[in-house]
Amino acid sequence: MESRLSSIGTVHEINGGMAKVVFTRSKACGDCHACASFGDGKAVIELKNTVGAKVGDRVVIELHPGGVFKASLILYGIPLIALLAGVLLGSRISDLAGALIGIGAAAASLVLIRFLDKKLKKQSCFEPEMKSIASFDSGGES
Repeated sequence: MESRLSSIGTVHEINGGMAKVVFTRSKACGDCHACASFGDGKAVIELKNTVGAKVGDRVVIELHPGGVFKASLILYGIPLIALLAGVLLGSRISDLAGALIGIGAAAASLVLIRFLDKKLKKQSCFEPEMKSIASFDSGGES
C-alpha cells in the first residue's frame, strides 16, 4: 500500500459543498504552486467538503504520491522530450534551426499542457482529498 502525502489545514470558508482550506506549504510542495499563495508560507486550496467540516475546523488533507509523480512527469518530462526532439530534428537543418525548433516545441508542449489542465485536474490521482477532521493539535497551521 502506497503512503499518501498528508497535511493539516484550517477551514477558512465554506461555499456549498466546497471548503477553502488554509495550510502551511511543506517542502514537498517545492515550486508546484498548484494552490494559491496565502502569504507567509501558507497556501489555500478549495476541496470537496466530504467530512462536513465547518469554518475553523482543522482537517486532514491527503494527496496520492502517484499523482505528484505523474504531475511532475507531465509538467517537466513532456516539455523536455519536446525540446530534445525539436533540437534533434532542427539540427538536421542548422544549429540555429535546432535551437529555435527545440524551444518552439517545448513552448508548444507547455501550451498543450495548459490547454489540457482542466481535464487532467479531474483525474482523482491529481486531486487532494479532505479525509477527516483532525482530532489532535499538530501545530504549525493557521
